[in-house]
Amino acid sequence: MKKMQILGITSLILILAMGVLLFAPLTKDTGDKINILLLGVDARDLEHPGNTDSISIISIDKNTKEVSLLSIPRDTRVKISGQGVDKINSAYPYGGLNATINTVEDFLGIKIDYYVLVNFQEFKNIVDTLGGIYIDISPNESAQIPELNGAKGLTKLNGDQTLSYDRFRFDEQGDVGRVKRHQKTIKAIIDEFLKPANISKAPTVLNQLNGNIHTNIPLIETTVLEKFFQGFNLDNKKTAIISGNWTTINGIVYLIPNNETKEKMVTELGLRD
Repeated sequence: MKKMQILGITSLILILAMGVLLFAPLTKDTGDKINILLLGVDARDLEHPGNTDSISIISIDKNTKEVSLLSIPRDTRVKISGQGVDKINSAYPYGGLNATINTVEDFLGIKIDYYVLVNFQEFKNIVDTLGGIYIDISPNESAQIPELNGAKGLTKLNGDQTLSYDRFRFDEQGDVGRVKRHQKTIKAIIDEFLKPANISKAPTVLNQLNGNIHTNIPLIETTVLEKFFQGFNLDNKKTAIISGNWTTINGIVYLIPNNETKEKMVTELGLRD
């Protein structure tokens, strides 16, 4: 299975989630901030858990509409709820959504209000439905990703090319570099979706997502989407990636997070009320 397909689906769900949470009635009191845990799972179906290859927290300020994105590398060594210390992406196979949510909450010291879990090969179809997305390709990425056909700089990518770009991790930054590409893809998909010509494609995208996600976010209607998108701007969106030191323990490579830097990120991104 092409594991990074889940990222693009998560990106589109982010758009839908923001529209729901800002304009639709909520079933719980989330305060001024809404934290959504976005998970991409490398499993065949939701009944056969795999590891979470993509872990991000979207924080939305209901008053200002400001959006923050914090990504956690899958190899980050943390205390897993009810299991001891391990890579954070192992929380899901250990104990499913509850263990994953509890682990992320304990690790960051925040409250998760909603979750979105994705596990299906619809990424490239969604990108192609939007007519492609624009990504700034570095010379190194151009040289090492054959599907880009030598393209450099701001380039329009189709679904297959975007998938290859997101899966690539053989550069000097390794998995952290891949997470950065994930964040670039998220913004590129949102930017493309926000274009007036693509708002009308929301029903098609929703049909593609139907049945392929697991979430506790209330349902959304296209009219709500359109209302939300009017005047929305992602230019001031804050992003960060959990950092630390890479080390090998018993033959397994981990990212040991820097707790001081982590706390600074959580505070600056405004993940707490």
